[in-house]
Amino acid sequence: MVEFPRELLRRQLSDGLNAMGLGVAVDADALDTLVQYLAELQRWNRSHNLTAIRDPQEMVTHHLLDSLALLPYTPEGRLLDVGSGAGLPGVPLAIVRPAQDIVLIEPHAKKVAFLRHLRSHLGLARVEVHAGRVESYCPAEPIAAILSRATASLAGLDALTQHLQGSGTQVLAAKGPGWIAELQEWPRATELAPEIIPLTVPGLPPRFLVRWPKPRLSADSTG
Repeated sequence: MVEFPRELLRRQLSDGLNAMGLGVAVDADALDTLVQYLAELQRWNRSHNLTAIRDPQEMVTHHLLDSLALLPYTPEGRLLDVGSGAGLPGVPLAIVRPAQDIVLIEPHAKKVAFLRHLRSHLGLARVEVHAGRVESYCPAEPIAAILSRATASLAGLDALTQHLQGSGTQVLAAKGPGWIAELQEWPRATELAPEIIPLTVPGLPPRFLVRWPKPRLSADSTG
């Protein structure tokens, strides 16, 4: 069995974060934990098929850097990761922001088992795993932001989470260039007037963040 290339991945991750202007936001302990997350993902992937990406270096780009590109736009408060799958983007964000409450919503049993393993193995004390569909999730606490990465179309995500889109709740959807076509097929797009923010992720084609509603001016100063 080929040894997991921890130091190589750590350097790749660090270089990528610096190129994105996020190096100061991720300390040395978080870098180590992010690489450990990939080690667990690769180990579980052998038997549970959690992600189609098998190459750890591709995982750095497609999973870690792509998830952490949301970091400057993610508000304080309770976050909801819809269709978390293997923990993306919620787990990388939880590693970098260990004091923030993050709920991972995932209906598939083997992925739920992996997420619960990560919570214990990586010491993610503020992470909650909800085994079920987002339509049935009705939290008592307010949600600061709903996060989505490759979960549904914009119209689909809006429909699935309308019951959670309370006053002060943002929706952050990470998208590729396909957001243009999705916007045209979204009935509430004109009403909600989402903001489109270009994201730069080293090694990936253009990425975009579709965000609604637009934060108030006081919040814009932090991204």
